[in-house]
Amino acid sequence: MTAQSIRIDSYLGSTPPPSVEPELDLAMLRAYSIERSIDYGCSLEDVLKLRRRVESGSNWVEVALLLARDSTARAALERDRGRARAAAGFYLHASACYRLAQAALEERPAERLDAYQKNVAAFGSAMALLGYGNAGVDVLHRGRRHGAWLFRPDVPGSPPCVVVWGGADGWCEAFFGSVPRFLERGLAVCLLELPGQGLARLQNGSFLDARFTDMVAATLDELAARGVAGENFGVAGHSLGGSLALRAAAMDSRIRAACTNGGSVDMKLGLTKFPRVLKRVGRMIGNDASEADVLGLIDELDLQVAVSAMPSPVLCMHGGQDVLVTDEEAHRLLALRGAYPSTYEYWPEGIHCLNNHSIERDCVVASWFAGQLHGPAGSRAGRQTAPYQGE
Repeated sequence: MTAQSIRIDSYLGSTPPPSVEPELDLAMLRAYSIERSIDYGCSLEDVLKLRRRVESGSNWVEVALLLARDSTARAALERDRGRARAAAGFYLHASACYRLAQAALEERPAERLDAYQKNVAAFGSAMALLGYGNAGVDVLHRGRRHGAWLFRPDVPGSPPCVVVWGGADGWCEAFFGSVPRFLERGLAVCLLELPGQGLARLQNGSFLDARFTDMVAATLDELAARGVAGENFGVAGHSLGGSLALRAAAMDSRIRAACTNGGSVDMKLGLTKFPRVLKRVGRMIGNDASEADVLGLIDELDLQVAVSAMPSPVLCMHGGQDVLVTDEEAHRLLALRGAYPSTYEYWPEGIHCLNNHSIERDCVVASWFAGQLHGPAGSRAGRQTAPYQGE
């Protein structure tokens, strides 16, 4: 008897042509480690397939798009058979693969926009299947649309809300994995794209400048109108987004607590050391932004003054193996706080943004915000943690 195959990976039946961008492909392998890719929502099997093919000479973008299409097909199959949660999982994996693909398309804006739109569409399909069909939020700033996703805990009243955003290339949907940690602690959570991020930039032409805090204020207005938080918000940012979270908290008294994960008050140090990262930040500012434009914006943000003056509590998350932000920069941030309340969470083996400790990291962050906004902090076992006392 011959067994009939119902479905195989198109990944297995397709051999992409040899890459014509080997340097870019190698750079993507370095930038998107296994830990980071999984943290951004990829399945382990997709990450390993992508890396094997690229290491064998295939193109990062083409393989990532192929894997995204495979997961989309599986999602549709599960959906049509009435298996909503399985379908949602595949849509989320497809969304993540589209995000990895678009990250390598900085020099091809039309293709990048197409990949990012497919990421958002797949993510939206997953949200509908998971019961979050009304989670999408639009925020207008200077006439430009900025997307967000709002998730509410199953609690009465108006829960506190934590607004989460990324940095130069980890945007909005990439942080969905942290959402359950907030919800189970009675916190609403909003995943937000800032000016210079996501479709706000790629589709709607919104770029980052020092007035991004006006857009954050508009977001808080919108969320309060939807029945969350009122005057009780937290903000959490990853990488460059951590630095921006500090600036936002200094500018709006409704923000009662701020977390920086891999951010710095001395951003010039890391950016000038890694030109590729500086260029990515430049894209957030404008299509033709120069290095001088990036460094000028950092000066305008005046982060050291902002951190020194803001009274709201700060959580600084840092990894000892972070190549972009040094231990000294984290200590500098906390020393600037003076007598204002600060908590320092340090993983000696943690990489930038703690992608290699993502589950514990998200629990730590959510528990800290729960303690600041409405309840006792959670457990702190397994890492070095203490209110910052200076060196």
